[in-house]
Amino acid sequence: MTKPHPHLFAPLRRRSSMARCGRPLGLALALGAMLGGVAAPVQAAETFSARDLIQGTTMTAAQCSGLGQAVFVTVAGDGICIRYYTGGEALKGREAVVFFNGDALGTDGHGNLKADPGYLTGAPRYLDIAAGVWTRRLKTPVIFFARMGMHGSSGWHGNRRTRLEIEVTRAALDAIKAKEGLTGFHLVGQSGGGILAEAVAAARDDVGCAVIASAPLDFALFAKTFGITIRREGKRAHWDPAGDVTALAAKADLRLIVMNDPNDKVVPPESEANFIAKLAAAGKKVLHIETAARGGEHHSLTEKALFSAGLCIAGAPDDSIASVYGGTGPDDLPK
Repeated sequence: MTKPHPHLFAPLRRRSSMARCGRPLGLALALGAMLGGVAAPVQAAETFSARDLIQGTTMTAAQCSGLGQAVFVTVAGDGICIRYYTGGEALKGREAVVFFNGDALGTDGHGNLKADPGYLTGAPRYLDIAAGVWTRRLKTPVIFFARMGMHGSSGWHGNRRTRLEIEVTRAALDAIKAKEGLTGFHLVGQSGGGILAEAVAAARDDVGCAVIASAPLDFALFAKTFGITIRREGKRAHWDPAGDVTALAAKADLRLIVMNDPNDKVVPPESEANFIAKLAAAGKKVLHIETAARGGEHHSLTEKALFSAGLCIAGAPDDSIASVYGGTGPDDLPK
């Protein structure tokens, strides 16, 4: 039992000992910044478990249904309970922004799996608070999507960025839409969560705006840079966004924004640039915003990505969004 950590949706510091093939890519929002002067909770809450993150968990459909804001999906023979957090906002008949956080599992210098320390200070109640605050900021319902094996969802986070995680995520959003009576989505993904945002956008016809920040969109380059052996077969095959270029290019109504810091030390900046070039060659317009990220590794763009989504949803033109955040400093955010 711990008191709330100052970072909830916000990018977390990473230790150099974390292997890059599994280094945590952030949670999501600095609570102090996002609350905008609203006091953070001080009561202790049950926080997320390192053991669950490292070893994975299972859950029955009955257990999942008892959680309220959760859906149970079956993909490739695996039954997975996906939790989501809305801050209590009414969703029926509305579009919602779905936020996918980055990875939180890495390895130490000896190859042992290790949870990001910041992840262990998070709790369901804190994520609900964060979702509620961002809902008010963006004037659109915000859903914090608990990725497979994280933040109370069952499964194993070791299967991150794989075919299984993508298909589970896609199925879960179908179930959430039906359960909550939503009319459509907007997507925001930070780092590893950006791959989920990309894959969901490619598969749906009800996505308006998708903002992808600091994500390894050229996965082959990312894998080569950090010595990752790419799995190509079975449900644990790594997901390569390059396979979605044709599908994304066909979505004329989808507004796609890709954000990155040219000095990013976690994801090579060429990863985003290569993906954007492929989309351009296929005829898809992409707003590419280069901007300074928070943190010593120049990687954390969660807040800028969410605010950019809000501008996109409000109908701001691309040049207007680019003028707000393009080339700005890491802390240049709305007051």
